[in-house]
Amino acid sequence: MVDYFNKRFPAYYLLIAVLLTSLVFFYFLSKQEKKILESIQNDTNQTYHLKIKENTAEYLAEQNHANTAVSQSDGLGNNATTSNTSSYKNEKQVVRANVNGLTHPILLVETPSPAPELSTLDSSLQQIIKDGKSNGKVQSASIYIMDLDNDRWTDVNDKEGYYPGSLMKLAVFICYLKKSEESPEILSKTLILEKSAVVPGQSYKDQVIQPNVPYKVSDLFYPMIVRSDNFATLLLNRELDIDELNTLFMTLGIHKMDMQNLQYTITASDYSKFLRVLYNATYLNVKNSQYALSLLSNSTFTRGLTRDLPKNVMVAHKFGESVSGEIRQLHESGIVYTGAHTYLITVMTKGAKVADLADVICDLSNKVFHYFIP
Repeated sequence: MVDYFNKRFPAYYLLIAVLLTSLVFFYFLSKQEKKILESIQNDTNQTYHLKIKENTAEYLAEQNHANTAVSQSDGLGNNATTSNTSSYKNEKQVVRANVNGLTHPILLVETPSPAPELSTLDSSLQQIIKDGKSNGKVQSASIYIMDLDNDRWTDVNDKEGYYPGSLMKLAVFICYLKKSEESPEILSKTLILEKSAVVPGQSYKDQVIQPNVPYKVSDLFYPMIVRSDNFATLLLNRELDIDELNTLFMTLGIHKMDMQNLQYTITASDYSKFLRVLYNATYLNVKNSQYALSLLSNSTFTRGLTRDLPKNVMVAHKFGESVSGEIRQLHESGIVYTGAHTYLITVMTKGAKVADLADVICDLSNKVFHYFIP
């Protein structure tokens, strides 16, 4: 029987049969493994994409929280955001600009509380204001001081608001410079003042532009900022969209402005933000920030902050005044470059006589200067 089987089915046939069976077995085994691996990969991909969605949702939630948490008044979260660098009350807050793209530039860094080490200066400033009230020179006054070398600050009576008057010319100037960064042709546009133009009166008045003379937009910046010319400002205001101005205000966390409303007010600390972003070159580019401060340093108004300061001290400053009935308001804000120290000072005052208010601003400025430069 064995011989018959060996003759009919040689050994190599058996070997071939075993090999074929093995191949079939491993073929089906590999297909099964592939299915298992695909199933595992699908599960992994689903988990991965779900995790991405979770992380994205968390990120968007954080961004949305930041956008709504920073508004400082009247729903301002659409243009700037503030985030705490820590959960501690006195830690700094960062105000960032909302821009399209992947960047989120820092505009300002806010410290919620005044610096204790400036308490001596604070007391001295309060005494000057108290004396001014006692002798009838001032009805009310507010002051904001920031040491720009380390961002320490202090203030006196900063909750009170004042009608800004010509201080807002700086905001108009900043808006034009911002617009020129995307549309430089705006600077070459020609404007002409008509003879019938009427502007508010000024106690401190310098040379003004002439009617029926063509001026480029860029040529109007000097008279508006350096000489505080209301006619130059009138022409520039006509060409400026109020929405552009309010974008600037909202970006810095300042409530929308209405220059036609004498009830519109701004605080000393809020106004100081305009100078702070120029000094930091965070809203405008470096070139335009430098240009703006250079014009401010040529201001012809010398009755307030700069009156008794040393002549070699540079001050980039802007003043503003307004009249409402018997009440006069005079304000001035500036960055003082002493060489050894740089600080920002904004003083806002109300009283019966503009000259008296200028005296109070001068006295406060002197006290701050000699505090930083003994």
